[in-house]
Amino acid sequence: MLLQSNSLHLCRHGDFCELMARQNWLRDCDLRRDMDGEAYLQLEYQEDDELMVLLQHFLEESRAQKQLVKDLYQIWQQTVLSTLLASSALWKKESVQSSDQRFMKDQLKLARYKINFIMHHTIGSMLSSSDAKWKQHVPDLLQLVYQTLQLLPRLAESCPHHKTDMRQTIIHFEGKEFLAAVACESWDTLYDFSIPIDPEKFIPILRRCAMLDILDKDWNMLGGWEDVLKGLEARCCLTGPVLRLPCDSILHDQTTILRNARNSMQCKFFSVRFMRYTEDQAPQRWKYFAKCSAPACGHVETPQSPHSFRCQSCWYFHYCSEACMEYCDNIMGLHHKFCKDTPPAKAALCKRETEQYLGWAGAAAADASTLEHDVLCHACGVSERLLSESGSSKMKSCGKCQSVFYCSKQCASWDWRIGGHQQSCSISEENGTTTTAETDETTNHTNVVGAKNSNGATAATSGVAGATAAVQGAAEPMN
Repeated sequence: MLLQSNSLHLCRHGDFCELMARQNWLRDCDLRRDMDGEAYLQLEYQEDDELMVLLQHFLEESRAQKQLVKDLYQIWQQTVLSTLLASSALWKKESVQSSDQRFMKDQLKLARYKINFIMHHTIGSMLSSSDAKWKQHVPDLLQLVYQTLQLLPRLAESCPHHKTDMRQTIIHFEGKEFLAAVACESWDTLYDFSIPIDPEKFIPILRRCAMLDILDKDWNMLGGWEDVLKGLEARCCLTGPVLRLPCDSILHDQTTILRNARNSMQCKFFSVRFMRYTEDQAPQRWKYFAKCSAPACGHVETPQSPHSFRCQSCWYFHYCSEACMEYCDNIMGLHHKFCKDTPPAKAALCKRETEQYLGWAGAAAADASTLEHDVLCHACGVSERLLSESGSSKMKSCGKCQSVFYCSKQCASWDWRIGGHQQSCSISEENGTTTTAETDETTNHTNVVGAKNSNGATAATSGVAGATAAVQGAAEPMN
C-alpha cells in the first residue's frame, strides 16, 4: 500500500472522512512512502510533513468517540506484538542471513517510529488539546497509557535471558531494547506534555519497568530512577512528592550503574569507529563497571556473586553468562576491537578497580603498598609506576600548589573544573604555601608544571609557549 504525498488532494472529502473514521491512515502509517519510496515515519517532523497534516485534519474532523481510544490501543498493541514475534521468528530460523538481520533492524526502527507517532504525537496532542471533545476523553487516554505500561513487564518475561543459548539471548536483547523504547514513549509523553497523573497508580508500574531495565534503553532521558521520579514529581504529580520506598535508593544505584556502563561502551565505540578521542579523553572508557559487558544486558555483579567470564588482558570485559560472552565477542565483535585498543596502564587501573570492588585477596595490600610508595594521578588514580611501565610520560604536579600530581592535561583540567582541586589549591595558598608562581613574578601558574625527577624531587618546567586555559572564568594550573 503506497499513499503518495498528494493523497489529501486526490481523495474526495467523503472518502477522507471515512478514512479518518476508520483510523486506517494511522494503522497503516508505517506503509506510507514518498515519491522516492522513503517512509514518512521519523522521530521529528515539520508542520507541513504528510503525517502531521493528516494528524491535524484528524484532530479537527474526528468525532472523538470513545471507540477511538480502544482503536488506538489496538493499533499500539498490534504493532508491539507483531514486532516482537517477527524478531523471535527470525532468530528461530535454522539459518539467519545478514540480509535478514538488516531487514529486521529496519523493521524494529520503523516500529519504534510508529509507536512514537501514536503515543507522543497523536495521544500527546489529544491529552494536551484545549478542545472540549478531546478533554472529555483524558481519563480514557490516561488509562490507555497505563495499559501500555502494564503490558510491558509481561512481554519482557516472555523473552527471558538465557545463559547458554545465544539465539535466545539475542531475542532477549532485541526484545528488551525495543520494549524500553516503547516504554519511554509512554511515560515521556506524560512528562513532555506535563500531563497530571495519579502517582499511586503510575509509579508502581514504572518502578517495575525500571527493575526489569525496560523503562529507558540507556537511562539517558532523565537519568537514573531517582531522576525519573524527580522529573515526574515536578511536571506530572500535582498532589506532592512521590512516596519513596526503601528499594528506590537501591534501584537508583542500579540504574546509574547501567547508565554509566552503557555510556562508557558508547564512548569506546565512537573512539574506535570514528577516532574521536585521544587516550586521555573520555576517561570512562577505561573504568571498571559492575554491569555485564554485553551492552543490552542488565546483570550487575557483586562481591558475593562475581561474573564467571572475565578478560584478564584489558580487564574491562566481563560477562554474566556464556551466551553474553559469545554475543559480545563473536556476534558484535566488540571485545577484540576494544581489548587491543586498551593501553597497559589503563588495563592495570581497571584491574585494580575490579579487585577493589570484588574484594579479592591481596588487592587491599597491593593498593596500600602502591599508595605508600607510588604517586597517583589526583583525578583518575593511575600510578606513576604504571605510566612508566607503559612508556607514558611522567606525572606532572599542579603548577600552583605542587602538592598533587596528574597523568595528563585532561585529568588536571577535570580536577580543576569539577573535581574540587581549585578550592583546595586556593586554601593551601591562603595557609601560606609557597608556589612556583609566587617565586617567579614573570611566570603565570597556568604555564608552569612540576615534573617529578628520578629522586622524587619536584622540578619546575615551563609549559608549552603561549598555552592558556580559561574554563568557567578560572585558569587550570597545569599544562
